[in-house]
Amino acid sequence: MRLISIIRYVLVLGAAQALCAPLQAQTEQPGYASFIRTTIVARLADLEPSVTFWRDVMGFDYAGEPAPRTGSGNAFLGWDDNATTYFTSFTSKQGSTVALLMIEDQPGFRTQAPVRPATAYGSVVLVHTAKGIRDVYDRAVAHGVEIIKPYGPSATGRSIQIMLRAPTGHFVEVYELLDQPVRKPKA
Repeated sequence: MRLISIIRYVLVLGAAQALCAPLQAQTEQPGYASFIRTTIVARLADLEPSVTFWRDVMGFDYAGEPAPRTGSGNAFLGWDDNATTYFTSFTSKQGSTVALLMIEDQPGFRTQAPVRPATAYGSVVLVHTAKGIRDVYDRAVAHGVEIIKPYGPSATGRSIQIMLRAPTGHFVEVYELLDQPVRKPKA
């Protein structure tokens, strides 16, 4: 349970980087962290569906096939020096980076089942601001991605949003801010 909490913390911290990407161009200030990328720890079996998701659905550029590495164990996160790991990344046109650190299955490497029914509480949500998200939604439908919330106005009406489930089980929210809020009909 502690491992799951730690992984969630690392992912949430990294997800903040995606939201802070425009700040990267600013001068670094002493005492503040510089976020470079969001890294998702996943199983090697998640690679192929993740390439489809991040490249073909989300429109990120794919860094390419990862090379296997050994001797880089991390007992704190659940794998030892005998584990084979793979690392690759996906970069948006605006420079946000999502990376995958994939671990080949080995005894003792724990995985977490996706939260069902869909809920953000106690889970990790990777949030992306974008333009033209209808295209992302249409590609998600075409690729059979699990849709948590279909394309439509947010609860506030200030954005259009979609929520998808990545092949790693994480929620991915994509929203587009609107110039004029959408008014919802009163019930």
